Amino acid sequence: MTAEIATTTTTTTKDFSKENKTNDESERPSSLFPLPPSPLRYLNAVPPFPTTYPKQYPLDTSNPQTINVQFDPKIHLAQPLEVPKHIKILVKDTATEEEGRVKLVQVPTLDLKRKTNVEDLAYTEPFRILSEEGVKVFKRIIEASEETMAICTPRNPKIIRGLGFTSQFVKDFNESKEVLNHLGTFANVPIAAHPMTTNYSQINYGEPPNEDEEDAKPADVWHLDSVDYVLVVMLTDGFEGGELLVSNMDPNIAMERIRANDLPDDLTSKIKYTAPGYGVFMQGCRIAHAVGAVTKGSTRLTAVSSYASCDALRIDRPSIYNALSQNHTKEVYDPDYLRNMAWRVRGKLDYLISNPTYDNPKDGEKVLDLAIEQLIMARRLMKGEDKYDAPLSKEITLEQGGFQNIENQEENKKEES
Repeated sequence: MTAEIATTTTTTTKDFSKENKTNDESERPSSLFPLPPSPLRYLNAVPPFPTTYPKQYPLDTSNPQTINVQFDPKIHLAQPLEVPKHIKILVKDTATEEEGRVKLVQVPTLDLKRKTNVEDLAYTEPFRILSEEGVKVFKRIIEASEETMAICTPRNPKIIRGLGFTSQFVKDFNESKEVLNHLGTFANVPIAAHPMTTNYSQINYGEPPNEDEEDAKPADVWHLDSVDYVLVVMLTDGFEGGELLVSNMDPNIAMERIRANDLPDDLTSKIKYTAPGYGVFMQGCRIAHAVGAVTKGSTRLTAVSSYASCDALRIDRPSIYNALSQNHTKEVYDPDYLRNMAWRVRGKLDYLISNPTYDNPKDGEKVLDLAIEQLIMARRLMKGEDKYDAPLSKEITLEQGGFQNIENQEENKKEES
């Protein structure tokens, strides 16, 4: 996928403030799209994989499971990739006068009439994405990487990140054109593997309770994602619980009620994955979701791949920096975050190069101001002058840089005892 200009019926740039403007926050929330849509919509070029390498993720050249396994879409993807019968989209909540309130509505995927390039996806039903062989290879790579790469964080008892650096298979899966094109039809906009390369398929572990534990802990707390889109692929079965929980409410209202322990059951969906290899694709930054506790059986293992909208005028939640810092050393998360911000800003500058706003120069100033604001914010975050908390349940407390290797965690427990 390369940068391109998607034209409408006109071939000249119009005033942002007069043309193609929508006040429907369900379609274009101001927090993520602070500028009105442009008549000549510019798509940011897909970022190439980094040429430099973080020391936190040493390459084990002796491990054939992580180095030599090649991703083949004809072998490792479902043939054909499934289309879910229904998806849920975000629509304006007309039952309230509060501006920007949305609700989730289920619609048939094939018969859906959607406005062009409107990013209104909430989430899909589970659909087959990996073949049986694809699941087997993914699990072998995880098993080979677990001892050296698994970490714990205040939010997640056990995860693996950075597999895109150590596994050619995982890198190629995240960048697969077949997968990106398929998911882009649900997102209703071209997407790219997330520029923060450490997001290439985070592995989440959901463990059943130990014998001395009365209650199982949630596999993941209620939250909104800091990235645009995620694909969550199930890799195991044989466990009870562990459902994907999704609030069918306006995300801001949902988080308020979650923090007040007042989330209504009748507006919460429990999604059970059909089998290993099935995935759910969601615009996780716009729907509150969690993972229920694994109550019995084997480990719940999922691969979570992150994706970014290629819309050059879209921005990230500022909390994306704080979220990234929970999982990596500063030597990793600062360059990774800066790479993402540079990609976002480059799209806006490329837009100004290709589309000079001769009709109304102030429109160009708005794009430039947003690019400058993003870079200033990035600098302040990286220097520790600002901090934006991730939208999470307040049952946990996050501190910057608060992760440990699993091995070190066990050593600390021994010392404390």
